[in-house]
Amino acid sequence: MNTGVFRFCRLAVPVLAGSFLLSGCAGFNTLFQPKEKEVSAPYFLEQKPRACVSKVGIRGRFSVYYKIDDREEGVHGSFEWEQAPELTSITLLSPLGQVAATVDVMPQLTTFAVPGKPPKSAPNAESLIKSQLGWALPVSGMKEWLQGCAVDAQGRSFIASPEKKSVITKDKWQIDYVSWIDGPTMPLPKRINLTKGRDQTDLDLNIKLVIDEWRF
Repeated sequence: MNTGVFRFCRLAVPVLAGSFLLSGCAGFNTLFQPKEKEVSAPYFLEQKPRACVSKVGIRGRFSVYYKIDDREEGVHGSFEWEQAPELTSITLLSPLGQVAATVDVMPQLTTFAVPGKPPKSAPNAESLIKSQLGWALPVSGMKEWLQGCAVDAQGRSFIASPEKKSVITKDKWQIDYVSWIDGPTMPLPKRINLTKGRDQTDLDLNIKLVIDEWRF
């Protein structure tokens, strides 16, 4: 077993269970389970313009591949992401559905918890998560990226669509919206790839997400 998988499995020993709940849509209180059918560009153009909201819940699956000291590591599982203006809660689960870790992100403090161990807290979410898992999770950006909104490398607003699927963000993450599904009012991302290249402070990193359920 490679060290990345071992680290994840060790964290998950007491409980590992899988889903990721994402940022939510105000004004709705419904559960939406995406269909596998991908939408076409004309469908998107007929819908309302995309707007990212401050409240949303998402459930899905993830796989993470990264390099450290020229070694390739990988972990996978499921996630739940629940987002509100003052709190984003993330649950990472093992392939067997046991809770591996939970992360609560507030404006001034992030708390990382593993079942059976005292929680750890720090002001910076990304630094804390990376110190505990060995790979980075860009929580701040993902509050909008998961919904199809971003700011590109030139500081311009980017709105994803079935026709406009890729962007490089101002902090050098490449986001690829691989596929889409029909949503209540507009297409919703189904598969998302997040890639970060090597620089002086970061690792090569590829996060693949599949969204199975949206809750607005």
